[in-house]
Amino acid sequence: MSARPKALVTAYGELAELVFPERVRAELAKFADARYNDGDRQFTPEEFLELIRDADAVLTTWGAPKFSPEVVSAAPRLKVIAHAAGTVKPFVSPAVFARGIVVTNSAGVIARYVGEMALLLTLACLRDLVSYDRGLKEGRAWRVEGAAPPDTLRERRVGLVGFGATAREFAGLLQPFHVELLCYDPAVDSSVMASFGGKPASLEEILTTCKIISLHAASIPSTRHLLSAERLRMIPAGTILVNTARGALIDTEALVAELRTGRFKAALDVFDPDEPLPADHPLRELPNVILTPHVSGPVTSRYWEMGRHSVENVRIALSGGIPPGAITLAQFETMA
Repeated sequence: MSARPKALVTAYGELAELVFPERVRAELAKFADARYNDGDRQFTPEEFLELIRDADAVLTTWGAPKFSPEVVSAAPRLKVIAHAAGTVKPFVSPAVFARGIVVTNSAGVIARYVGEMALLLTLACLRDLVSYDRGLKEGRAWRVEGAAPPDTLRERRVGLVGFGATAREFAGLLQPFHVELLCYDPAVDSSVMASFGGKPASLEEILTTCKIISLHAASIPSTRHLLSAERLRMIPAGTILVNTARGALIDTEALVAELRTGRFKAALDVFDPDEPLPADHPLRELPNVILTPHVSGPVTSRYWEMGRHSVENVRIALSGGIPPGAITLAQFETMA
């Protein structure tokens, strides 16, 4: 009888309890013997090097130890790394892919909540929710002076810049509103966009014709300041710009200049170059922008979904399969 596979779970402390609670651990125990980090800190490189030697699978989350070439060489049995969070770029090395080790993340799980946040921010801007709330709390007139008349999302033209997992979740949530959906993503086939009710468009068409523009592209060198000063000037008056992706997609200085004109509104959950957003940042002073502190990702009460997703990916990989959404080297190289 062959020995059961061994899994190493690197999460520790409260995060371990949230991402890998008992019900998730019970799922992993059905097919593997797992070792958990019961300490109050991440493994040191030396500890990780020793612990990984007989591991068939490693399950990670935020703050994961690095899979350097040395670590990969020390783990001859390692078949899969399942990351219960988003990007794996900070801790996975090309040596992992050279060895043929399967790499997965929980981007699909996270995308559900980013899509939900994009919808929330869109509706909040359309209804000018913040202005009404502040006005009434400050004792201003019942019909708050300076607040925009409430508007609707129904049958509006919406443009998505990037059509990966978060954009697709947002697209699904938009369907009851019967919007006209335009999508810009040179890497995605138009048939995929069509399956979500969208049609391909140029970036310029989206910027110049859409009532709502929502950013979902990855932050890589080619997309840095994708919305440059020149492109921001294309956005018509009355438009709503939503960014739940990465701050570096927008030239922040140019955005501030455009928002100061009052031509359009923005809702921003991410910022560049600094997070947290500095206390004296000019964005904090503008009435036509909603700011949230990078909270579009998974909600704490649902972190366990990322753990469960990772466990399922490990089960598939240890059974000889390739989990859906497994990350290729090409995807890794363009990952934010």
